[in-house]
Amino acid sequence: MPENKDAAVVNSGVSRWHNFYVEGLDWLVKHEKIDGLYIDDVAFDRTTMKRVRKVLDRGNPWRMIDLHSANQYNPRDGFASSANLYLEHFPFLNRLWFGEYFDYDSASDYWLVEVSGIPFGLMGEMLEKGGNPWRGMTMGMTARLPWSGDPAPLWKVWDGFGIQQSRMLGWWSGEAPVTTGDSAILATTWRRPGKAMVSLGSWRDADTKVTLRIDWKALGLDPARTRLRAPAIDQFQVAGSWGPGDAITVPGKKGLLLLLEQR
Repeated sequence: MPENKDAAVVNSGVSRWHNFYVEGLDWLVKHEKIDGLYIDDVAFDRTTMKRVRKVLDRGNPWRMIDLHSANQYNPRDGFASSANLYLEHFPFLNRLWFGEYFDYDSASDYWLVEVSGIPFGLMGEMLEKGGNPWRGMTMGMTARLPWSGDPAPLWKVWDGFGIQQSRMLGWWSGEAPVTTGDSAILATTWRRPGKAMVSLGSWRDADTKVTLRIDWKALGLDPARTRLRAPAIDQFQVAGSWGPGDAITVPGKKGLLLLLEQR
């Protein structure tokens, strides 16, 4: 066996070791009060995952299962889609971390289906080289501390806006209240009474000017009293301000995070 492939024990993905694993997890829940489970790829089946979920949920339905996977689309792994490979487990998970070798230069539909977890009711985070924070933001994704990138400045803006009390309306939803008129520059909106936050993510190579198309009624905002502001965010964007109808330059392969605030 090549020196970089050495393994002391290789087990089948389906075996009686599953019982040992689940019993060990049950002991940790009862005696160590663990609040979740981090899984780096999965070797067991859906039935075992259901047992794992049941053990974790006993007495605490807020325990989380966090699944990480490197991109399986390569010759060694049979050109498998990580999302498709683990789809049977998704109903029992809380979040995804996809992952090493994922190509964050890929198209937006790849991001949505293969990376984000959103079509399956899951949140996701980025890893490879820190991901692309501007494109990721359109799907509510950041890098994960402390592995790559520093999302703390973004989190600070989220907290200041009150993202937990908002409703997310994604560019894919068919009811996005803010659009750009450019199919390669996408907009996701978080709506709250009296204000909104809009993430613009560009899949264009060059800087591009767009004029936002805003459904003011859907946002519950008065355009005559509303300004668009880009707060300064470390390693993300410089501060800026625009009026409704102004052209906004969106940096190529990046984006902007805007606050719509009614005076």
